[in-house]
Amino acid sequence: MSKKLVDEMIEAMNKAEPAVFAIMDYWTFDGWFALKQRLSEGDAPKLTKKVFPGIELRLSAPTEKRLNAHVIFSDEIADQHLKDFLSNLKIERLDRSVSKDALVDLARSTAADMLAKKGHKREIVESDYADALLAGYKLAEVKTESYKRAIASVPNEFAIGFMPYDTSDGLIEVKWEQHYSYFIGLFESSPIFESRNLELRTAFLCEKTSTNHAWIDNFKHGLKGIPRLVVAGSDAHCFVGAAGNEDKRGYGDFPSGKKTWIKADPTFHGLKQAILEPGKRSFIGDKPPKVQEVESNKTFYIESIEVSKIGDKAGVGRWLHGCDIPLNLDLVAVIGNKGSGKSALADVIATLGNSKQSKHFSFLKKDRFWGKTGEPARHFTGTLTWRDESTESRPLNESPSEEKAELVRYIPQGYFEELCNEHVSGKSNAFEKELRSVIFSHASEEMRLGALDFDQLTEQQEQSLRNRLGEYRKELASTNASIVRIEEQLQPIELKKLTDLLLLKGKQIEEHDKLKPAEVAAPTEAMSLEQKQAAEGLAVANQQVEAARKRSQEIAGETTEIAKRQKAIGNIREQLRLLQRSFDQAEKVVSDDLKFLGFAWSDLAAIDIKTAILDEKSTELVTKQGQIKTEAEKLAEGLDAVTATQQGFTAKLNAPQQQYEAYQRQLEEWNAKRDELVGSITEPETKVGLETRIEQIKELPQQFKDLEARRLQLSGEIFDTLDAQRRARAELFKPVQNLIQKNVLIREDYRLQFQATLAASADAIADQLFALIKQTSGDFRGQDEALATVRGLFDGHELNTKDGAIAFIASLQEKVLAAAKAAGSDAGIFSVLKKGQLASAVYDLIFGLNFLEPRYSLLFQDTQIEQLSPGQRGALLLIFYLLVDNGKNPIILDQPEENLDNETVFRLLVPVLSEAKKQRQIIMVTHNPNLAVVCDAEQIIHAKFDRALDSTISYESGAIENTRLNEVVVTILEGTKPAFENRYGKYH
Repeated sequence: MSKKLVDEMIEAMNKAEPAVFAIMDYWTFDGWFALKQRLSEGDAPKLTKKVFPGIELRLSAPTEKRLNAHVIFSDEIADQHLKDFLSNLKIERLDRSVSKDALVDLARSTAADMLAKKGHKREIVESDYADALLAGYKLAEVKTESYKRAIASVPNEFAIGFMPYDTSDGLIEVKWEQHYSYFIGLFESSPIFESRNLELRTAFLCEKTSTNHAWIDNFKHGLKGIPRLVVAGSDAHCFVGAAGNEDKRGYGDFPSGKKTWIKADPTFHGLKQAILEPGKRSFIGDKPPKVQEVESNKTFYIESIEVSKIGDKAGVGRWLHGCDIPLNLDLVAVIGNKGSGKSALADVIATLGNSKQSKHFSFLKKDRFWGKTGEPARHFTGTLTWRDESTESRPLNESPSEEKAELVRYIPQGYFEELCNEHVSGKSNAFEKELRSVIFSHASEEMRLGALDFDQLTEQQEQSLRNRLGEYRKELASTNASIVRIEEQLQPIELKKLTDLLLLKGKQIEEHDKLKPAEVAAPTEAMSLEQKQAAEGLAVANQQVEAARKRSQEIAGETTEIAKRQKAIGNIREQLRLLQRSFDQAEKVVSDDLKFLGFAWSDLAAIDIKTAILDEKSTELVTKQGQIKTEAEKLAEGLDAVTATQQGFTAKLNAPQQQYEAYQRQLEEWNAKRDELVGSITEPETKVGLETRIEQIKELPQQFKDLEARRLQLSGEIFDTLDAQRRARAELFKPVQNLIQKNVLIREDYRLQFQATLAASADAIADQLFALIKQTSGDFRGQDEALATVRGLFDGHELNTKDGAIAFIASLQEKVLAAAKAAGSDAGIFSVLKKGQLASAVYDLIFGLNFLEPRYSLLFQDTQIEQLSPGQRGALLLIFYLLVDNGKNPIILDQPEENLDNETVFRLLVPVLSEAKKQRQIIMVTHNPNLAVVCDAEQIIHAKFDRALDSTISYESGAIENTRLNEVVVTILEGTKPAFENRYGKYH
């Protein structure tokens, strides 16, 4: 090739879209040698792309059509090894090595009719070396076994053979049923196949689908279960193609747009890495999904991290100064020995990404890089550059302000433990909030109904249930108050007090009876006219006094009745006010819905509260009250006058008459006093009143029993309402559960399930209960014993069922009553109440089920999160965040394998990390080779700390197939080569 032609080739490669090229000449390496020669010359243009030497051959095959084969070589291969490769190929008819002379001899030994089929004339072939060589290229076929041996003989595994399968002159042309050994020999030995059929590519990856399930097992058997890399070459025959002309494709022109993408370093080692992980490392099509994802969401991907030292203050140290690392957009593994600066890098990225997990930082914290006063962190500035070219810079001694949006999700090991443990103990609802956030992110717009977050959504959906719950608990509080009042009256001391009072009242009546005035007989002697008139006047006055006193008593009764009626009117007014308020509140609640539907509230509901009749009645009572008040005042004045008249008449009587009159007055006063002591059922301090109260106490046990029954009924209704809330929330996680069902990994291997439960915590119940009652008696004697009692009851009942919940509160109430009885209470729980606490508050807690609430949780492999080990809980959270969380922010993981054995790492974390990196950027700090290697991390960052070198933290970055990083991985990750056995070939 001329220099000009080679220069044109270099220019075409540099301008074309692909990053890697392979020169595939038929039968020769002339193009490769020409390129190498030109690039070695001083005036050669610069080649910016990676180029591999290659060759296209034709194999001897049992097929009517020719069978092509390709070999690609490392660009580091020696020229002599390429020549040796050709010499190891044997031409079928001649049994000679491939050479130009051998090809010429092949053509000249071929019959004329065969030459004619290839477009050559025998006489010209005999006389023209060039024509004979061209004919030899067309006619030659190499022995298949020599092709295999030639590849195997190339030193350093610098040669890779690949076969076209269903593309031009591919292996599919061989009828494998008739030539099974030949077919399967090439099938098994080829690391790469060429195909543009995406379904066929799936089969070569050993993946079962709905369309290949009938034959994939046999296909995999032929591949010995080893997935193959499938490529679709451009098959360019000119440097620059002609648009729309498939016969004149140039560099970067791919048939049907089927481009081959390889995710690896553009090196031969990178190609070999793709062969090892073809499903993860290759794609055929316009753009891989992850590339499209990144291009559409540049604000969610970190481009690079940089740290620089500010100023030159002595004694500060270099630390992270000079750190400038481009970050891969898939999985980045940060490795290194303990104390090498792995977590330092994670903390810096997290704080610049405005993480809210600063309390879990292990490097950027006091007594570490912040010291006590921000030293030496204040002398360093970090800069995070995003894919959209936006940046975030900040001195490393500053935390992000609270109002800044969190751009990364940092999940350090401490956060795993805190989130899980506090969720299990009930001390925190942080995990519940995480679940709610994810559930809301998966909810459809139809389900959200305009709500901006989960709390708004549940507020909309559960308003009626919450109102119902409030009404039930309000009635329960009233019932508990009535129960407490009865318990107060059922105290033995209460009955004894009333009995003693009744005895005392009896004695008072007996003593009063002894004071009855001695009877005085009516005088019999004749009276003078004046005395007779006085006696008659006195009789009339006495009648007036008695009438006045009687009327005064009636007025007192009427006044009491009026007050009762006014109170009844007030009660009715208050209930009507509450009714109106509830009605108005209901209108406010549905106001947006009314506007949306175009309805007026008045079209749907109306309330007609008529207070006029109450006003009229109240006015009537006020008037009546005024009238009887005036009457009472006149009676009092009249009584005073009559009393004076009585005295005047009495003075005119003789001695016997005066004595009799005095006796009558005394008897009347005595009778009045006795009536006062005997009393009535409405006078509680009288004999009849006390007897009535004693009889009422005797009836209290039945009332108490009825109230207890109603209380349990209310608890059941409260449970039903809480369960209705739980069912409503279960509907909300259907979209995310459907997502899980579509993911085979989560559905079948992890069996991850969302669960809406009525959750409670024994410790939380104990905390609330023992804030109200003492821990000094019964099964509650002692803090540890009291807590153990509550935990025992809690573990012995299924609070997610109505029967279980009711049985639990009944058992708990029984324990509280027993403790109270042991402390001296014959009725109620007054003896165990803490100072200032009310028995009704204890009952409201227990029977109101205030400790029970609808909550979300996760089941992992059919096991409740509470029953998992700490390590398994961490794995569950990681699965949740990486596969279920709908967010796109980069995730930073700090040693996610902590507390997990190797088997769990392989079984749980490796698949989930491999799956998650398809959707988002993951930066993982780890010391475990099983994660960095088996997850096929796209980037390795090796951290190293040298205190002697001015406290320098340095980072070395590259792909796992990078020779230097490969050595580091083996050495640093506790990793001898046995750690790589499951992925043989990932190191060199």
